[in-house]
Amino acid sequence: MGVKTATKNQEFQISANNRDIYSDFNHTFLPHPNTGQITRRINADAVKLAIRNLVLTNKYERLRNPSFGGNISHYLFEPLDDNTAEEIKNDLKWLIETYEPRAQVREIYCVVSEDQNSVDVKIQFNVLTSRDVEDLDLTLYRVR
Repeated sequence: MGVKTATKNQEFQISANNRDIYSDFNHTFLPHPNTGQITRRINADAVKLAIRNLVLTNKYERLRNPSFGGNISHYLFEPLDDNTAEEIKNDLKWLIETYEPRAQVREIYCVVSEDQNSVDVKIQFNVLTSRDVEDLDLTLYRVR
């Protein structure tokens, strides 16, 4: 196993910005154009990405953690009505409260589009270290 140490120009130096509390890799894994390092998401953007991944992950997709995920996609193959929208809201609220401790859910809105077989979801939350309310908009639709 090799170890890469910081060079004179400190290319591997982590920013010491006190406001960067939460940090995750960007899901695209594209390098930064100037530094060549993998870009990252910080604070509210990191939590948004984590919630998005959580919602889009189905149970049994993660090895060694079969209970992780929400199985929200199975609702898309049911008749889309107000009851289904309410069940999606309840499942999303439970999912975020259970698996994402950095976020506190304020409100979840679900708008069902029967013509397009899709559900528009708007999740309003705040990061525990901030008072700002963040919005995450997702459109869930069937692919088959």
